[in-house]
Amino acid sequence: MTNNQINKYWLIFVLAYMLVHIFLLPQQLGEQAISDKGVISILTIVIASIALIRLIITTNSISAKSLRTPLYILAYIILIYILREADFHRLFTDEHITKDKFYTDPNIDIRQKLIGGIPLGIFFICFSYILVRYTKLTLIHLKQLHPWAVATFLWGTTIFTSQVFDKSPLNDVYYGRVIEELLEFCAAGYMLIAVLFSTKLLINYGLTKG
Repeated sequence: MTNNQINKYWLIFVLAYMLVHIFLLPQQLGEQAISDKGVISILTIVIASIALIRLIITTNSISAKSLRTPLYILAYIILIYILREADFHRLFTDEHITKDKFYTDPNIDIRQKLIGGIPLGIFFICFSYILVRYTKLTLIHLKQLHPWAVATFLWGTTIFTSQVFDKSPLNDVYYGRVIEELLEFCAAGYMLIAVLFSTKLLINYGLTKG
C-alpha cells in the first residue's frame, strides 16, 4: 500500500462507516456515539493527541532552532484544537469561546472572556503565521502529490466541511450531526497522517539529532 493510498482508504473507511452509522445503527445508540462524551468524540481527541505527541517528540529532536520554532507553533495549534474538541474551556466559561455571543454578551464576566479569548487569539495569530509561511510550500507539494501535503489538504477540506454542517440547519437533524462529527473524526485522522508523513521526511532528511 502506497502512502497516498492510505489517504484514500482512510476517507473510504470513514464514509463507509458514516453510512453504517446513519442507516444501520439504532438512532439512540448513534446519538450516544456522537455525543460530547461519546466514542466518536473520544476517538477524535485520542487521534489528534497522538499526532501532537508525535510532533513534539520529533520537534524536540531537531537540531535547527529555526525549524523548531514553527513546529512548536504548529504544536500549539493542535493543542488548542484538541482542547476545543474536548470542550475544556467549559470548565471556566459558561459559553462556547468560538461563538460571538461569548464576547458580546454583557452578562458574561470579563474574566471568562479573557480566559477564553487570549488563548484563542494566540491560536489565530499562530494559525495565520503557519498559513502565510507554508501555504505556498504545501500547494507546490500538493501538486506533486506528496502524501503529507495531500493529507494536509484533506484535513483542511474535511474540517471546513464539518464546520459548514455544524453551522447549517442540517445540524438540527440526526444525520446532519452524524456527518459533522464523523467529518471531524476524519479530519483528526488526516492530521495524524500528515504529521506522520511530514515528521518521517524530517527524519529521512537527517534534520533530527541522532
